[in-house]
Amino acid sequence: MSDAERTVRAMSDGRRRRRAKETRRNTRRTKARERKSREEARFAEVIRGALNGAHPLDLLCLASIVFRMTVPDRIPNWGSQKREPIDMDYLIGSLTRDPSSETIALLAVLTELMVGEKDRQDRCRREIAAQNYPLPESISRLAQIRPYRAVRATHVLGDADELLVGAELVGGYELTCVVHINHNFLSEVDDAYFVPESIDKVLVGAIERNNDPDVSFVDMSLADARAWIDHGLKRALFPIESDSWPHCRPLVEWLASNLPEGGVKFQTPECDWASLSKLVRSFFASRSGARFKLLYTEELLQELIESGSGDPLRWSAARIARVLDGTPFYDERVPLMSVLEIPELLRAFVPFAHSQSGIRDELTAKALAVIDEKGPAYRRAVLEKAEYWE
Repeated sequence: MSDAERTVRAMSDGRRRRRAKETRRNTRRTKARERKSREEARFAEVIRGALNGAHPLDLLCLASIVFRMTVPDRIPNWGSQKREPIDMDYLIGSLTRDPSSETIALLAVLTELMVGEKDRQDRCRREIAAQNYPLPESISRLAQIRPYRAVRATHVLGDADELLVGAELVGGYELTCVVHINHNFLSEVDDAYFVPESIDKVLVGAIERNNDPDVSFVDMSLADARAWIDHGLKRALFPIESDSWPHCRPLVEWLASNLPEGGVKFQTPECDWASLSKLVRSFFASRSGARFKLLYTEELLQELIESGSGDPLRWSAARIARVLDGTPFYDERVPLMSVLEIPELLRAFVPFAHSQSGIRDELTAKALAVIDEKGPAYRRAVLEKAEYWE
């Protein structure tokens, strides 16, 4: 083969390689466009299904999930699933770039969920008005939501409270928000969900299903409900996921923003210093507490009382399990035997405390059973930690 032939063949091979590379690139781009088109079509179908649902809450919950995707985690890289939030302005642009009645309806709900972002809300509202798509009144007048009743479901041991907030949307659509506040962990909101029914119906069902004599339902002011929810949301740093939480958090925040201000937030049921000191002295003077050496034991008991809900007279199985499962208390200045004695100290103090507050014997027995179950592992953990520091 001559040099000329080799040159021509090399040029021809180069052209073939470039054409093949271009073909592969165009194929990838085509597939990417088709995939994006299919994803957009599926997303529009999901929005359409929510928009055409029997209750506006379908679309509100979908919007809350989408909105949540734009919110960065309060503690970066917390949990097993790392995620990068979607930029809100990018999301707005994607919904308005090729608008439809579905995307504009979703944007209308997202706009209301932008609590405290007036400039962005105004920009979105101008975009929605410019598109002039007909929206259901319940969506176009979402800002006119009318919260009208709040009820607190509480347990006698004070582990948690459930707040029920009833509201009405334009068009007569009722909804109830149920917010769970965990007092054993900073009084944080650790779960919430919405029901497309009036609060009266939800309460009737809850009371009928509840056969626990230690649970009571009491009305509270809407302002206090907002204060409790706001307080609990600020403390919710490490969310435990459920079917609805924290996906519905933006919706909970929006509903809370529509409640009146000026309420009183949750107050830890702590005794004042004088009352607490009197209680502790009474315990150590009793038959059940007299066998404990007072040196350091009184201090340890006061630390135990500060756990969980902070109520010195109410000890649930969950609160005690949290105490004994946690990092064992160890301080070189406190005798090791006193720290090892904590399960026995609780076993003596809990019945004494419950006798002061009138807690049923059955609840006391459950608390003592947890102490018996968790005590041995707690002592082992204390000894291991003591060996580590020696």
